[in-house]
Amino acid sequence: MHKSKLELAIKMEADRMRNLTFSNRELTKERQVVIEERRMRVEDKPNSKVYENLRLISFDKKGAYHSPVIGFQQDIETYSLNDLRVWYEKYYAPNNATLVVVGDVNPVEVVALAKQYFGDYAFNPNIKPSDRTATTLKGNSKVLKLKAELPFYVLSFPAPSLKTATDKSTPYKLEMLAYVLDNGLSKSLIRNQQIASSIGVGYRLYDKYDTLFTLSFIPANGVSNDTVLKAIKTQVDELINNPDFIQGELSRTKAQLEADFIFEQDQISTQSYYLGMLSTVGLGIDKMFTYVDNMNSISATEVSAIAKHYLNFDDANSVELIPQGVK
Repeated sequence: MHKSKLELAIKMEADRMRNLTFSNRELTKERQVVIEERRMRVEDKPNSKVYENLRLISFDKKGAYHSPVIGFQQDIETYSLNDLRVWYEKYYAPNNATLVVVGDVNPVEVVALAKQYFGDYAFNPNIKPSDRTATTLKGNSKVLKLKAELPFYVLSFPAPSLKTATDKSTPYKLEMLAYVLDNGLSKSLIRNQQIASSIGVGYRLYDKYDTLFTLSFIPANGVSNDTVLKAIKTQVDELINNPDFIQGELSRTKAQLEADFIFEQDQISTQSYYLGMLSTVGLGIDKMFTYVDNMNSISATEVSAIAKHYLNFDDANSVELIPQGVK
């Protein structure tokens, strides 16, 4: 958007915060749009169904992160117009929003426009800091038999986020462990041993509540899930017992992370995403600029220790997809 349209954009967002029009006609139309969106993103993608089920068994249903943001099919089909209106009136308020503007703009002008168009809106006194948390679970497993061409296996390990960790260095070590394992397992299991066709390791550093460390894989044709899982455990054990095993991978990962960070700063969409997300979660935007230094300070011994503490396969949650063909 050109900077000359800044005032119009802020004016439109302010209008949307207070003057949304509700109609059954629009609800009927948009309901079908959301149902189709869920179908494309989840129902027709077996691996997405696996991850959705992983959350169901990894988080307590009374807390955050258990249910998908888009909702289940039954939720979408039964929303009423009044449900939406009540939600809108409860949550759409200046004290429950973060305005992020990135680009060739004058900060003083942005603040003035925000005050002009949002300043008269009363804060909603019913909005209070949520006491809801995400209670992580462990030791649960599930098998899905779905129309799919390939098997898929995912594990999750409960872990703190940067927001919830007592020791603020722990999440960065988990983040580094995810990168090192992803690169190392891909090299070993896909290229060298050729027993897996896909490997993925993930961790959500900036979640508001406790989160998950995940491991996923698709076995190579003719290779069992147990074979791949055994190889993963062997490599994790090697990492734990011999930190020098990952020293080369750690150095390469640090160099790549720093290069990626510098490249990402050229994209204003990335800047706005992190500024908005960090502010909304309550971490502060300074975390965006200290990320590389925090990651570069991590040693191989620390990565080894964090793996030993959190990667307990006996406590892991797992979802296994058994393909039933696509016909």
